[in-house]
Amino acid sequence: MENTKEELKSLIAVDESDLSEKAVALTSGFAVNTGVHLTLLHVLEDVIRYDQVPETWVYHLREEKAKKLLEKLKKLAEENGVKHVDTKIAVGPVAEEIVRIAEEDGFSTIVVGTAGAGGFKRMLMGSVAEKVVLHAHCPVVVIR
Repeated sequence: MENTKEELKSLIAVDESDLSEKAVALTSGFAVNTGVHLTLLHVLEDVIRYDQVPETWVYHLREEKAKKLLEKLKKLAEENGVKHVDTKIAVGPVAEEIVRIAEEDGFSTIVVGTAGAGGFKRMLMGSVAEKVVLHAHCPVVVIR
């Protein structure tokens, strides 16, 4: 009999904020208990997508910083007992890249943090978490 059970995968969008550590710690608990495969995603915010980014020293510095962040958060997840943790870097508009990758790679959930931006600041730049919630094909967990 063929196994038709779909692998559960959770995409955790991370940045340099304390909320990212909180998101990884909380999601790690779920992953250990359910066997969910975690992927940590850091998006280098830019107006163009990854495949259009020119190879510049500035890009390489940003990429190296992102790799260090992802390695630190992956280690945190592994220290919390998670067995399946991948990392990924994307470049482009943050919310769009999170939603695109989640859909293209078949993630069953997305985890994002929100800095709680409000009022005028939120009106000007919008909320990544809000955009992800509005456009995602799957459930979204928002960490505050």
